Amino acid sequence: MGNAITSLNVSELAREKGPKKLAVLAPEDEEFMLAVKKSWELGYIEPVLIGNAEKMEQLAEKVGFDIAGFDKIIENDRQSIADLGIGMLFSGQLPVVSKGQIPTSFIYRSIIRAEAKAGSGMTVSVASLWEVPGLDHLVAFTDSGVSIYPDYKTKVEILKNAVFLCHVLGYEKPRIAVLSGQRTFGGTLPSHRDYRQLRKAAAAGEFGECEIIGATSFTDIFMGSRGRLRDDGKIDIRKMPHIILVPRLDTGNIICKLDFFLDVKRCSLLVTTRGPVIIPARSDFSESIVEQVAVGAVVADRMEKEVK
Repeated sequence: MGNAITSLNVSELAREKGPKKLAVLAPEDEEFMLAVKKSWELGYIEPVLIGNAEKMEQLAEKVGFDIAGFDKIIENDRQSIADLGIGMLFSGQLPVVSKGQIPTSFIYRSIIRAEAKAGSGMTVSVASLWEVPGLDHLVAFTDSGVSIYPDYKTKVEILKNAVFLCHVLGYEKPRIAVLSGQRTFGGTLPSHRDYRQLRKAAAAGEFGECEIIGATSFTDIFMGSRGRLRDDGKIDIRKMPHIILVPRLDTGNIICKLDFFLDVKRCSLLVTTRGPVIIPARSDFSESIVEQVAVGAVVADRMEKEVK
């Protein structure tokens, strides 16, 4: 798939592989339009703007972006905007899509319908990638967007999606932590039973090249069974796995959004069978969105080569 993607090389790779034709769903917010402008100027993308004509023109003028030469599809209905962009992705007209100022539920609905029509059998899930200082790989929290309370079968599919993404990112044998609480009384939690089953399935090769580690909490990941910090009181950040499977959606969504006050950067992607869909948060600033576009452009390039 190529060299491993890190925070140090993703911008360079996006410039090298771009510009990628990108459908932007409702760039009807100043930060989103500014991000489109910056991403185009950096050579990451060639945008196709889908949304309300008046809003897009006003915002483009506000941020000093001449959009006269770009393809534009004029549409006001939220679901139609999502359907148009995802339709272009699945028909092969472009390799990557980005959410703009539009609720994600419309996008998820479009993707689920498109995958069903394609007969892929894919379980749609979101991976929120963290860039952590001092770590040589991105960390994917999943599912942070679609499956509210996934059962074991759904977790199997979510993990397959995440392992595929990690392989695309260049991580040959990603390490996985399956998060779960534990209790002494009242029986084993379902999420802990899932962890044990998933670990057996991974060992049997069901997810491809990967390893589920013997840790179901951040305490286990960084401190081991003794539950104590090193003598110097420091955490070895290198122990952070490539994938963290959360027990339910709200857990994943809460954790991944901690980037707002932690020293980490976030990029949320939904990798379809046809290419990536970038899912920035509605509160993200343009700088963050540009970085997410860079990751999406590189993933799109690698997926294009894989299909060929």
